[in-house]
This record gives sequence, C-alpha cells and structure tokens, in this order.
Amino acid sequence: MQQIARASDITAGELQALRRVVAESFVSRATLTRLQIDRLSSLELVHCAMGGVMPTPAGRIVSRG
Repeated sequence: MQQIARASDITAGELQALRRVVAESFVSRATLTRLQIDRLSSLELVHCAMGGVMPTPAGRIVSRG
C-alpha cells in the first residue's frame, strides 16, 4: 500500500478542488477539470461514481492539511 498523499504533494488548484469535493461530499464531474479528476483519482483522494466525484477517506484527511 502506498503512503497517503500530503497537501504539499498536490497543486493549490488541486487542493482547492479536493476541498470542494470534501465540503459537498459529491460533485458533478463537470465541476472539476479532467486533469484534476485524473490526478486526484490517481492519488486515491477521490473516486468517480454515478456521474460524479466523491472523496475517499484519504481525501478527507488531505483536504484538512
């Protein structure tokens, strides 16, 4: 298992997007750029389901950082 990403591992824009996802618990995929979704997903901070983006437990931790 990989180590959980830190807030310093992502850009300011990615952190802002992650915080929005965490604050709302679910956002439409259209809310984020494809690049943001791909990057945050590859770091296992969000996952996509039902046409939207939801935070993972790791994403909730990182968003507080």
